[in-house]
Amino acid sequence: MLLNMDYFYDVIIYGHQFTPNETANFIGIIGQMQAELGLVPSNLVNNNVTLAQNHANKAASLLTPRILVEIAEDNPRLAGDLRSAMIQLQSISSSSESQVKSVSQLVSDLNKRLGEDANVRMAQVQPTSSNFLEGVTKYLGNIFGGSDAEGKDQNTKLEALALANVIDGVLLNYGNAYRVGFDMTNMSNMAMIGNYSGPSSMVMNNPVTGNNSGTSNMNMQSMNTSSNAMTMPHHGSEVNNGYSLVNASDYQSAQALATKASEIFNTKLKHVTMSGNNNNVTAFVTSLENGLTQLNDSIAKKASPLDVMKIVHTQIHPNLLEAFNLQLRK
Repeated sequence: MLLNMDYFYDVIIYGHQFTPNETANFIGIIGQMQAELGLVPSNLVNNNVTLAQNHANKAASLLTPRILVEIAEDNPRLAGDLRSAMIQLQSISSSSESQVKSVSQLVSDLNKRLGEDANVRMAQVQPTSSNFLEGVTKYLGNIFGGSDAEGKDQNTKLEALALANVIDGVLLNYGNAYRVGFDMTNMSNMAMIGNYSGPSSMVMNNPVTGNNSGTSNMNMQSMNTSSNAMTMPHHGSEVNNGYSLVNASDYQSAQALATKASEIFNTKLKHVTMSGNNNNVTAFVTSLENGLTQLNDSIAKKASPLDVMKIVHTQIHPNLLEAFNLQLRK
């Protein structure tokens, strides 16, 4: 089984601009694993065994030794079943009707149990809980409209960070799909886009006041840009709109992860408010939703990687920061 990518845990999976959190990181990885697993039966249905195996391999790569240990701490049986299932899925050799049915049921069961395990992890980090049972009670109460403001805020921030992690997965896979040659999760690489009029176009304005205030000001001062254009000559020959799709597996992953990001937003964040947040939160949440919709649409249309990158860094991330009071890395 492919368990040789533990660096994902510490480097790649984090939403790159945000202060990392171990629980949010875990939930984000679970979300990515669910997306990859879901692509296995969908490719079998289309008689593409090779792509199904590729996604099984990618799901297995996310099940690093560290993640497996964390799952085993809460649910030893699930950890064992995951190891066995990954081996089974990586060994798929046909797209027969019986195989499709068997794999679909296996993936459905695994994804349901992975979601339950993510909920257990959230329950373990409830503030002011003296034991696990109390944590579970508080977590469920927060889900169903309880009055624990501190717990609700913490749940919301963790889900928002998990969303950021999944979005980073979108960028990584989309970049690999088009073999862009640079890290799309690194906002400073936005300087390579030559069609911006200047650094002002990189500022995410407050959608209500129009002020470039707080963390919504994403003008990347460290990029040493001029007032006329943002260029990075070292990469000049690489940056154009002529990228070609070279990896269907990574493209499918990016598309599935964008869908997963919208699912997280719609089920965990869309109707949640943070205590003490400013009156503009509704505008930020609406702008975030629009950004996610545009991201999904752009990927479906196979838009330029640079356009996809722009959506994430100038629409999704700034609004995610403001809507849910996230902190930037120092």
